[in-house]
Amino acid sequence: MTPRWMITAMIACVAFSAAAQPPKAPRRDRTVTGDVIKAARFLQTQRLDDAKLLLADLEKRASDSVEVKWLRSELAFQTGNYAGAIKALDKLPDDGVDGLVGQTRKLAVSSLGVTETFAEMMSPKKHFIIRYAPGPDATIAELAGEVLDSAWEAVGEDLGLKPADPIRVELLGAPSDLAKLSPLTEAEIETTGTIALSKYNKLMVVSPRATIFGYPWMDTLAHEYTHLVVSRMSHDTVPVWLQEGLARFEQTRWRRPPEIVLAATEQALLTSALKKGRLITFDEMHPSMAKLPSQEAAALAYAEVYTLVGWMHKKVGYKGIRDALVAQRDGKSARRAVAETLGMSWAAVEKEWHAHLKSEKPAVAGTRAGKPIKFAKGGVDSENVGLEQVSVRARKHARIGGMLRARGMLEAAAIEYEKALAAGGQEPFVAGKLARTLVELGRFDRAIELATPLAAADDRDAVAAVTLGMARTARQEWKEAIAAFEQALRISPFDPTTRCGLAEAYTQVSDSRAARERSACDELKN
Repeated sequence: MTPRWMITAMIACVAFSAAAQPPKAPRRDRTVTGDVIKAARFLQTQRLDDAKLLLADLEKRASDSVEVKWLRSELAFQTGNYAGAIKALDKLPDDGVDGLVGQTRKLAVSSLGVTETFAEMMSPKKHFIIRYAPGPDATIAELAGEVLDSAWEAVGEDLGLKPADPIRVELLGAPSDLAKLSPLTEAEIETTGTIALSKYNKLMVVSPRATIFGYPWMDTLAHEYTHLVVSRMSHDTVPVWLQEGLARFEQTRWRRPPEIVLAATEQALLTSALKKGRLITFDEMHPSMAKLPSQEAAALAYAEVYTLVGWMHKKVGYKGIRDALVAQRDGKSARRAVAETLGMSWAAVEKEWHAHLKSEKPAVAGTRAGKPIKFAKGGVDSENVGLEQVSVRARKHARIGGMLRARGMLEAAAIEYEKALAAGGQEPFVAGKLARTLVELGRFDRAIELATPLAAADDRDAVAAVTLGMARTARQEWKEAIAAFEQALRISPFDPTTRCGLAEAYTQVSDSRAARERSACDELKN
């Protein structure tokens, strides 16, 4: 939705203009003025149905006023009618309604420019409208719908809201598209690794094809959907720190029970920050995690709020979380709502939560989990992309191994990777490269031995998961192959090996999803 400060400015502008009428000038209808302010607040607080009803009445009484025309445009924009939003502002000056006319027009024009050629499809259970650019993204649209339908059910059960209207989702081709459709700059997006937003009554998610290694795009969809649910439940009163904590806690609920699992890097960041007294404050997280100075700072902030919500859930369950959201909707601050739900003061909340972090370490998901998102910048990927992860002792052999692989000299590459492992230990980059090379050489037992712990330790490691899927397929271990390929699918869905592998494995077990994967396989191989 429109940023809160913009609508607040609009409300103040309307109120001032009504109060400042000269004594002898025709008086503005105070009822109209009040209803304009109320409609703007409805838009601000995600109450679109209420805004529609009130705006319909305002159209009868003051359809020619600049404020009502702006409200009409803003409502059209928030319901996905970008062309209608632009048309509603026709002939109005950009400085109308204290500059909000120009801002809404600019955002509607850029949104239409990015999405006007998009195709769309309904999710299988009709809860979401998935919009996407024709081409490769068509191969993930149905997947996105399946994930979101599952999130609709799980998050709805947890938080107590299952929207009746279909939610719009826009799959974007690049970080630059997200910048055009939001208040964020491209630099902010790349600095913090921001990949998606829930804003303007829709979900905006950058396609994994815009990244080098992929990213957890399915969990990200559920994360952003949680934001939308929380905003609607609370009338958009929940601050960013609690919003992000809830979204992180719920983002895997579509596929597993609630649990706290930190990446090793996140646990290290938390431990260091606690020791040095340098946690990111909740105020520093405002107005967006995407405004933080680095991906490291953002990772620390997410870890903080994630553990806070997990600790809160452990103490009061989902009922307590729902009660805190309702209390904020009804006017209490987030700190007060959380503290009262937990039955203690806010100072005691922070003290006990910090003590919990120091004494009860959450489960940790391996050494590579939590690695930053790398956006694709063009050019050809090298066998040695990511070599900087390798220790100096092993790097020479690993580099030579990559050069040999690129030349198709697999036996020689395997020898160099084995040397790199001997020099540097079981380093994930080297072990992963060696495992893939061994699969291609038909040495499946050793490949499985290497890839299994990598895939288990890091559910963001699509390479290890694909390698494991290939090896299990070669041994006709279909259940294990499906589990491995599905893990890869959650990260890197444009790899033909993954989609073709799933097509074969699903066929072997008579899974109805085989046709979908075969279609994706054929599309991505062309």
